[in-house]
Amino acid sequence: MAVSLKVNGAMRSVPADPDTPLLYVLRNDLELNGAKFGCGAAQCGACTVLIDGQAMRSCVTPIGALAK
Repeated sequence: MAVSLKVNGAMRSVPADPDTPLLYVLRNDLELNGAKFGCGAAQCGACTVLIDGQAMRSCVTPIGALAK
């Protein structure tokens, strides 16, 4: 299934399950490597990204919750 997301001002479509963590989509599918995998439990902050101006932990944020 393809999920559409707005990333850095551009609409992007990725073939991923809606339950896939945003971190995996950013790093593996979109090749955006700024967010890092740290603890995988939203504790360390290495995966933090801004979503609509709010800091969110991308390792625990499913892309289905962000689909446009």
